[in-house]
Amino acid sequence: MNGANDMAVGPGGFVPPNPGGGATTHSGPGPQPQQQPQPDAFTAWHDARRPHAGDTALAGNNPLVAAANPLLDLIPQIRATGHHPSPAQLREHLVDEVRRFETRAQQAGIAPEVIIGARYCLCTAVDEAAALTPWGGSIWSSQSLLVMFHNETWGGEKFFQLLSRLVQNPQQHLHLIELIYFCLAMGFEGRFRVIDNGRSQLETLKQRLLQIIRQARGEIATPLSPHWQDASAPVRRTRHWLPVWAVGAVAAVLLVLVFAVLTFNLAGHSDGAFSAVNAVRLPQTQRAVAVPAAQPRLQRFLEPEIRDGLLTVRDEADRSVVVLRGDGLFASGSDRVLDRYAPVLARVADALNAVEGNVLVSGFSDDQPIRSVRFPSNWQLSQARADAVKAMIATRLSRPERLRAEGRGDADPLVPNDSAANRARNRRVEVTLLVAPVAGVPVPGSAPQPRQQQPQGGTR
Repeated sequence: MNGANDMAVGPGGFVPPNPGGGATTHSGPGPQPQQQPQPDAFTAWHDARRPHAGDTALAGNNPLVAAANPLLDLIPQIRATGHHPSPAQLREHLVDEVRRFETRAQQAGIAPEVIIGARYCLCTAVDEAAALTPWGGSIWSSQSLLVMFHNETWGGEKFFQLLSRLVQNPQQHLHLIELIYFCLAMGFEGRFRVIDNGRSQLETLKQRLLQIIRQARGEIATPLSPHWQDASAPVRRTRHWLPVWAVGAVAAVLLVLVFAVLTFNLAGHSDGAFSAVNAVRLPQTQRAVAVPAAQPRLQRFLEPEIRDGLLTVRDEADRSVVVLRGDGLFASGSDRVLDRYAPVLARVADALNAVEGNVLVSGFSDDQPIRSVRFPSNWQLSQARADAVKAMIATRLSRPERLRAEGRGDADPLVPNDSAANRARNRRVEVTLLVAPVAGVPVPGSAPQPRQQQPQGGTR
């Protein structure tokens, strides 16, 4: 490419960056500024790469890409950095950026399942950029963003499996498809980095994806003179028959009604899309880390509660899972923990205090749709219940920052939802203790497997 005119323009006016190019130079020596206090190494690195006005990728009319712009800006900068003074501090900064992205996307009114899919793609792209640097292998091999937010070690395959599902209905998933295109334009390669002729295949895929986006958006005709006005047309003054405040009040009421109708209509379709994203399974691959053999961590401490049928415990090689039945934990359609379960959650918190590791609180529902003003869908209800359990455990946990909550809706049922008893078993909250992996020993089976059905009651 010979200049700016040769660069390919993507959707929304986005121009893929050229890492390391276009740096501003100063000609001639200038007056020497007074010496200022030197910042720490990480602050100096971060301030030197902070995007200036006009450097941010254009989002056009895509609110999802607008929310993700700070993370997209960092991908080529991380990839082009040969040395970083503090990889651990950079990781913490990126974790905060991901959380700020979720907040911005929620404020923009983006559906929760779309935010989860976008977060998965962004974490995967940022992880690859950091892992391929000389300094990234020291921390990203075991503490990547994907492990932090999705408990997965590699997303290079699932990234493209998700894309293949989205392009089947590009009109419905246009915003997320455009975000994936931007990740590819920033240099993400995934599984194409390790296969024969992968880069050529990836370029073909990006061109096809760009065509799909343009077809979904349609051709926009640009007027030759946007300010043209017929000189012969007289300007008529509009008579105001109603006060301006009255017109505004009526418009506000209509907007609220339209918003309520659209919210309930969207909620009716969100559970299916959320389930489809969670149904994607990775093929069996080899993992670069190993975990110790399965050993009882929480089962002995919670033996009295297990005998009373208040919960079940399943100790696995890399985690321990405490399952709380939702019917005893909450009233129907509510997210308030019943008082009689407060001592049980206190015991769970005491058990977690004795073992190191991050803790994930997951809320699950059955497949019966819920429609209420507070909880338009099963996902919102399961998220609210997970947040309630997390809040109660945090009050007793010595390090509450270990906790994270997520709603799973009707994904991952324990048993088929074909009877009232089975649906009751699937309404639950799981508290998962994630044990830190041991690096350096390959073990098979990194892909998450479908949950095995367990008999009701007893220790799991």
